Amino acid sequence: MSTLTIRQVGHCVVQDLGRPGHAAIGVAANGSADQHAARTANILVGNAEDAALLELTASELAFTAGSDLLVAVTGAARHVLVDGHPHPAWETVTVFAGSHVLVPVGPTGYRSYLGVNGTIEADRVLGSVAPDRLIGAGRQLAADDTVTVDSSFTTRGGRWWELLFRLAAAPVVLGDTIEVDATPGPDVDRIRGGLAALDAPFLVTPQSDDIGLRLTGVPIERTTTEEILSRGVPVGAIEVPPDGGVIMLMRGRLVTAGYPVLAVVTTESLDRLGQTGPGATVRVNVCDLDEARAAILRRHDERRELAGRVRTALAASGLAHVVSGVR
Repeated sequence: MSTLTIRQVGHCVVQDLGRPGHAAIGVAANGSADQHAARTANILVGNAEDAALLELTASELAFTAGSDLLVAVTGAARHVLVDGHPHPAWETVTVFAGSHVLVPVGPTGYRSYLGVNGTIEADRVLGSVAPDRLIGAGRQLAADDTVTVDSSFTTRGGRWWELLFRLAAAPVVLGDTIEVDATPGPDVDRIRGGLAALDAPFLVTPQSDDIGLRLTGVPIERTTTEEILSRGVPVGAIEVPPDGGVIMLMRGRLVTAGYPVLAVVTTESLDRLGQTGPGATVRVNVCDLDEARAAILRRHDERRELAGRVRTALAASGLAHVVSGVR
């Protein structure tokens, strides 16, 4: 067993990829806001992509390692400090028992992820540890908490120094403006100007959360005041409420809604949207379904190639036994 004793923390939760497939009973998918970053953090430490990990939102995390750990930080943070020494994010890092670890706030972006080799102990609801306040699921960490991890990783007797080489995970560097792709929605004809209404940039307001981002910009006009009956809506739907602003539905979205859906953010772009907080600028680029599918496949291939490098590196370092689910 391994432990992390939390010394300092802002908003940090135990997270995974969520619980999709339960919309029929009214349960949202939830899960990591930036799923590419979360999957990559787990791959780098030899875990399955859907393993539990820690998600930080606009805050830092400091903890003490109770035993040897194999960790990786991805997302907004650019580095991780181990006993004051910086190590690059998006890479595998060996942490010795008793070390103090600090994951700082990233200069851009909104969320960082800490993957730890092994299984983080946490209660599961419908097969997931993902927080969902509507069903009372999830764990938020506080100072002096202890996180227990079932891991067989240790540096004793191992060739751990061979992990000092770089695994070359490709970091996602975010700028001041977040650009997302979106496919046309079912209600384009209800919006004056159609998809061209998305050409101007939008500003994320403080009235945003894991359910949806509220954005302001050039007011968007509807062509009709006719109401739409509530219906199922996908994650990523770009809705136009009566005030002329925009709502972009996130992974915690309610499964039904009644505003016109002008477009739907692509699966790959949802991860970038998950790095967007209040005050950020968002631009929407309209694409077709073929482009959306191609972007998903590129990300999948990128992670598959990384998983192969990680598997080879851990095996060469005498750590094949700590690999779980890396394909």
